[in-house]
Amino acid sequence: MADSWLRDGLLWALVLYVVATVALAPWGEIGAPAGFGGDPHPLEPADGYQHHNSTLRFEWSALPVEYLVMVFNSTGAEVVNITLIDETNYQTKRLVPDFYTWVAWYTPIDEALAEILASGIFSLNASAKQALEWDAVSVSYQFRLLAVDRSTVSTHEGVGLHVEVGDLELGNIYHWQVRALDSNGHTTDWSLPRSVEVGTTQFLAFEVFSEWELALLLTGMILVVALQAGVFLAREEPE
Repeated sequence: MADSWLRDGLLWALVLYVVATVALAPWGEIGAPAGFGGDPHPLEPADGYQHHNSTLRFEWSALPVEYLVMVFNSTGAEVVNITLIDETNYQTKRLVPDFYTWVAWYTPIDEALAEILASGIFSLNASAKQALEWDAVSVSYQFRLLAVDRSTVSTHEGVGLHVEVGDLELGNIYHWQVRALDSNGHTTDWSLPRSVEVGTTQFLAFEVFSEWELALLLTGMILVVALQAGVFLAREEPE
């Protein structure tokens, strides 16, 4: 009888745990791509992350490059007005025969006034589409890792969206930030700082169970083992 109560209690506890885990899991965040918008911001590690060794990988969001293309006919009427993201060419819809003026603007990442990248004039003797091209504005990123006293521990600049920093001192807390720079000389503000704690005793459980896919897999494995144990106990009970 005692074995039966133990078995049933264990199984019910595990069932309730599985239900709660599935219900509370952030399904909307699993596999969701990082979105654009605003200054580049830190992605991983999360704010307050606790890490177990002296090497850590930092990742941040990409900042899109925005262009505005406008085309005017011979009367000055606007026939094209389109915003493009990370594109350096555009083909118009079919236009009627006429003389046209076009201009490509760049919207700076620091929200300064738009800048003209290219402009020109073209004429069409028959109805046709027109291809337009302009030079790209490139974006790079600056990363900095700060100690608690705000002294600089590490810096990095490049076009990539991540950096790996090693030789961090165990037991220390660090803050990290990122900002963007474009090839036209514009710079965003530094992102809000995120903190990381290196070499703590809590890191392992936090690191594993912050990943809901791993947590659910582990829960499933525990449930299978518990069910097998329950079957074994049932067989051992006297008739």
